[in-house]
Amino acid sequence: MPVALVTGAGSGIGLATVLRLLDEGYKVVGVDLQAPQIDAEPDRFAGIPADVTEQADNERAVSEAVNRFGSLDAVALNAGVTGSGAIDALPIETYERILAVDLTGPVLGMRAAIGALRASRGPRSVVVTASTSGLGGDPGMWAYNAAKAGAVNLVRSLALELGAEGIRVNAVCPGPTVTAMTSRLRDTAPEAAGRLIAAIPLHRWGQPEEIAEAIAFLLSPKASFISGVALPVDGGVTATTGQFLPSSSPA
Repeated sequence: MPVALVTGAGSGIGLATVLRLLDEGYKVVGVDLQAPQIDAEPDRFAGIPADVTEQADNERAVSEAVNRFGSLDAVALNAGVTGSGAIDALPIETYERILAVDLTGPVLGMRAAIGALRASRGPRSVVVTASTSGLGGDPGMWAYNAAKAGAVNLVRSLALELGAEGIRVNAVCPGPTVTAMTSRLRDTAPEAAGRLIAAIPLHRWGQPEEIAEAIAFLLSPKASFISGVALPVDGGVTATTGQFLPSSSPA
């Protein structure tokens, strides 16, 4: 039975990924600032509190997987934060926090996990949750754009570095998705949310479970010849040149 580690596992895409991997037969260690609480057998799931910006916490999470379940075969580095503001207005502390979680977090996660992945005798795979905002720019979101773009190229570089060892590294790039991170826009800025929906060819928000399906696929042996990919899961957002809105008449 393969063993997976998922960060940002307490809600949203991370929680959906944990549940999907459990359904797929994995044993899972879920990591978040507060230990994730999931109704699962203790011999299949362990939730631990950890800060992905701390090397020691990443190492402790990997040790939990290996000591409790015997190995580590799959890693979903999903934890993330966001923030927006003009280049001369966003507090530098906010920028540093976004960079620490969204880019340094995956670096520390990979550094902690690589030894256990090398020791595993099964297929090994890593997926980083990037964003469509790592594939292009968004007004006022320069800090998030920069961090997620860095995560995309981190994945490409590690795919090249680790491919000869049989370790695959990919990214998923979610578009607008219903999570706690997007709740402020959805709940308090209906006009902006409406404009966002209008720019999505499928004319709806994505669901965490839909992103989790892509993560589970990329982690699985079904994706055995896929590495170094930044896969948009975005309702078609990245299909456009940006010059025209999609059709305003959803089917």
